[in-house]
Amino acid sequence: MLGAAFLLLFGVLALGTPIFVALGATVMAALGLNTEVPLEVVPQRMWAGIDSFTLMAIPFFLLSAELMRVGGLSERLIALARALVGFLPGGLAMSGVLACMFFACISGSSPATVAAVGGIMIPGLVKAGYSLRFATGLFTVAGSLGILIPPSITFIIYGAVTGASIGALFLAGVIPGLVIGGLLMIYCAIHSHRAGIARDPVPSAAEVLRALRESAWCLGLPVVILGGIYGGIFTATEAAAVSVVYAFIVGYYIYGQLRLRDVLPILRNTGLTTATLLLVIAGASAFSWLLAGQQVPQRLAGAMLSLSHERWIVLLLFNAILLVAGCFVESASAVVIFMPLMLPIAQQVGIDPVHLGVVFVVNMEIGMVTPPVGLNLMVAKTITHQSFSDVTRSVLPFMVVMLIGLALITYVPPLSTLLPSLLSR
Repeated sequence: MLGAAFLLLFGVLALGTPIFVALGATVMAALGLNTEVPLEVVPQRMWAGIDSFTLMAIPFFLLSAELMRVGGLSERLIALARALVGFLPGGLAMSGVLACMFFACISGSSPATVAAVGGIMIPGLVKAGYSLRFATGLFTVAGSLGILIPPSITFIIYGAVTGASIGALFLAGVIPGLVIGGLLMIYCAIHSHRAGIARDPVPSAAEVLRALRESAWCLGLPVVILGGIYGGIFTATEAAAVSVVYAFIVGYYIYGQLRLRDVLPILRNTGLTTATLLLVIAGASAFSWLLAGQQVPQRLAGAMLSLSHERWIVLLLFNAILLVAGCFVESASAVVIFMPLMLPIAQQVGIDPVHLGVVFVVNMEIGMVTPPVGLNLMVAKTITHQSFSDVTRSVLPFMVVMLIGLALITYVPPLSTLLPSLLSR
């Protein structure tokens, strides 16, 4: 039954069917044709998958990111990034990567980061002498930091599925996010040197201070979120609600770029995105329930552990599975489908659940820029008006950088576990 279920799932996905429909139809077909379980259990399992207080953080973080975007955040963060690193070799491209890292601190979303920063920076890089191919590839990949640097929506879903602390996951993503961002910046410097791209003049202290002052309210949001969680003031879900209030005050009263007429479209966009995510989680929850009922986690654990009990080999196999899966399913679905299978194996060989969460998210970052379902590729195609194949080719050099980052994060666990362990003492 399981072989037929997987064939049906990938066959339906190959036809372009929405993943929620594909997951739900696969579960109903498997139950209806092979068991006497009433089909009413499918919507019940779907509801159980999204009936979670933790998942309430998703619409709040999406809403706060949208409020800050419309409220003038992107331009201020880009100006700050350019003031800080624009004078270095490849400085303009490096400032784009840094701006993606800043925006990731408030968005929690990879496609939103590509759209907000790439939509402004790609034309700027082309005007400065970079090729459109390089600029497109850079921001398609750098935008994926939106699901690694906290607050990350993918970490929230991972915490809801596995029971891992969301606060610990948020902290665990900080150093890996800096590592991958740093690797992308090094590549930018090498490329710029070879291409002979001019750098910005060295800014004065007054210019740097002005950029810091104008963006201070933007940078205050992650401080409020992480400080509130680790200060014991509120939970991660409550922090998401606080971030909405903070974003509205900054955009409306402080920056003055947010208007009341903007609120309804913002709410509509946030509602559509949230509904899409929750539908996917619901379908994936039913599918993972089907797998659990057929004892797939136990079978997979036995098969993998029969190959080796070495931690590094298990992690290598996890990466191979997730890199392939990322080509076909987005991160929310992958969490609910694969984590119930992988977590028992990880626990048996002593892999920290927080470290596993970071490794998982980095794999999903790569999946964001891998066809045929790479969401970042779709966003970059829309904002640059290129063909899907051209956008896909543009990310290939940056994929090497991402794979290097994945290897470092996979096999140097302290990169993920150091900050959570320090703050848990």
